[in-house]
Amino acid sequence: MDYKKALNLAASLCSKKEYCCDDIRKKLLAWEITPEDCNRILDFLQKNRFIDEARFASFYARDKFRFNRWGMKKINLMLRQKGIPSDIVRSALATLDASEYETTCLSLLKQKYRSLHDRDELQTKAKLFRFCLSRGFDYETIQRCYDLLKKQKE
Repeated sequence: MDYKKALNLAASLCSKKEYCCDDIRKKLLAWEITPEDCNRILDFLQKNRFIDEARFASFYARDKFRFNRWGMKKINLMLRQKGIPSDIVRSALATLDASEYETTCLSLLKQKYRSLHDRDELQTKAKLFRFCLSRGFDYETIQRCYDLLKKQKE
């Protein structure tokens, strides 16, 4: 594929959906674009705001939290894997609502609790914590939500 066609195709993709530089770079390399042309295309896309890492990180964090119900640690990890700088990741995570964050964690705990069959308190607690930790929630948030869940069950 030549430079002009790749540029038009990449711009078309970016106008339909948010992408980060890493995603577009992978696509360009898959299309067998030379590294020099790849850099030129990425520069063009960034200068003309087809690609904006901060905008991408903000939308990504919000969508993964709202729809996938991921915690901040998992979102942070996934954004860092996409090559998003730490300061942009921090500002994207700061946009998440703290009260909604705990409500989501509590909701996940309740949902998982209903699916558990053993009622040994220690095993149940361990399973609930592992589940929420795997979703990317921090230990302190899980502990607060677990305490709320215990109060509601009493």
